[in-house]
Amino acid sequence: MLYGIRGAVTAEANTPEAIASATRQLLESIVRANGLALAEIVAAWFTATPDLTAAFPASVAREMGWTHVPMLCAQEIPVPDALPRCIRVLLLVRPQRPFRPVPVYLGEAQQLRPDLFNGSKDPQRLEEPDPPEPIPARPRVAFQGEPGAYSHEAALRFFGPEIELLPCRTFADVAQAVEAGRAEFGVLPVENSTAGSINAVYDLLLDRDLRIWGEVILRVRHCLLVPPGTTLADVRAVRSHPQALEQCARFIERHGWEALAAHDTAGSARMLAERPEPGIAAIAGRLAAERYGLAILVEGIEDDPENATRFFIVSTREPPRAERNKTSIVFSTRHVPGALHACLGEFATRGINLTKLESRPRRGRPWEYVFYVDFEGHWQDPPCREALLGLLQRASFVKLLGSYPAAEGRTPASAEGGGEQ
Repeated sequence: MLYGIRGAVTAEANTPEAIASATRQLLESIVRANGLALAEIVAAWFTATPDLTAAFPASVAREMGWTHVPMLCAQEIPVPDALPRCIRVLLLVRPQRPFRPVPVYLGEAQQLRPDLFNGSKDPQRLEEPDPPEPIPARPRVAFQGEPGAYSHEAALRFFGPEIELLPCRTFADVAQAVEAGRAEFGVLPVENSTAGSINAVYDLLLDRDLRIWGEVILRVRHCLLVPPGTTLADVRAVRSHPQALEQCARFIERHGWEALAAHDTAGSARMLAERPEPGIAAIAGRLAAERYGLAILVEGIEDDPENATRFFIVSTREPPRAERNKTSIVFSTRHVPGALHACLGEFATRGINLTKLESRPRRGRPWEYVFYVDFEGHWQDPPCREALLGLLQRASFVKLLGSYPAAEGRTPASAEGGGEQ
């Protein structure tokens, strides 16, 4: 089936460099937001307002390698009060998968589509969303790692025991399983109070078609696991995920043990149970010990007794609304003095409390950054809605990641088991 994807952007000036920069930003954003492969693009139609004459936008697509794509480039007729220096594009695409086109409007062109949170994989309009779907009686839940991982434990904490588990090797596999419908929900660790944010997950939230559906804050208690009959004096080395090893570094150093890296905590426990090695122990949780029949030699070996991890529950479904809600967004600023201050001021002037602010490099665009923000409230609450509308006018890019019920408990200052769970 053939789909059309619309987009628009404004150039800073009528120069070849400004036109090329704006066009490249628009095309890259459309490709990223829609997960397009170059082979899926069938045709591209460009138009530009009469005040852009220094270069053809279509030539930028050629420079980007779109040499197989038929293109049309035209100049628009003069229209009174039209948005100046505007480039528009219509891409015709033929994806070989379930597909939902995502329009992208950047810069001043956001004025053309104020109903969209630009860049969102499923742009959420500033209107009443569809009602949330009920949770299936036995939901399929994807998570990274082996059964017994902390992400498994977070899934049980959120959904209860009646779930169908889908273990995945990587965070990207979790996202793919949810997007493809093989799982209704995914569990992704995003930050740990000791190890910091999990950058790979934040990058996924920017790039993939996922909504944050809920959050879990899990108190992480690392255990020293051994085959039954093993004593502390027998241990010479410990195996676990690097972040778990880091979180237990003082305990390991105190005993003079060698630290051996594994793909995940539960995987190290399973490996030890299936192929015991003399002198080798594993670091994982109580759930992994119970699942693989290992003895807990010492519990709570983490350096920080307040060690906790925050997990996002992600889905393609509409999140439920609760009494206490939290909203997560990602945005980038324009390159003008005070841009970030002006963007954050939209929240401050309305008394909206920001619970997280973190910058990340924008991949493929050296020295450009995106900002991840969590704030209290639901995006449909009038103050939040007004702040987001104001942000759309100030930022160069905004994506609403989701409004969801806030978890009980204190949010970690920074990500879990630091990388896997």
